[in-house]
Amino acid sequence: MRLKDTITPEMKLGRPEFENTVFMLNNPVNALNLDHFAFQGNLLPEPIDEVAYAMPAYLADDYNLFFVFAPNMRGRWSITFSQVQIENGTDVVAMSNVVPIGTGLNAVNQLSASAAIELIAYLKTLEVNHLGYFDEEIWKKM
Repeated sequence: MRLKDTITPEMKLGRPEFENTVFMLNNPVNALNLDHFAFQGNLLPEPIDEVAYAMPAYLADDYNLFFVFAPNMRGRWSITFSQVQIENGTDVVAMSNVVPIGTGLNAVNQLSASAAIELIAYLKTLEVNHLGYFDEEIWKKM
């Protein structure tokens, strides 16, 4: 028996058609489930306002991205990216508007393919644990 060839959204990393892919969450992020979203073992999302959370995803001298966990897809929770400006090593002084997970991953892929693969692995772990999934279609409904 032959397995069916399936191309999943994350397999399109680096391609233009990956740009609008979003990572949808099955449940809201809150203080009680933050540990489910730990990155690299010890990084947890931190509140950025009354609802949304953010967490470093990719940090470099000239390019920094944070994951943003928020109900920003027609009121549904998702993970998107925001480019951040950091001063004094740890002070976030500015955050861009959020972009889809695919746009951010493609940008990281241009700088460091291994870092992009590590971020994909994080998201795939969330998917395997039934915390969320890649969605290529939601932007068409916006």
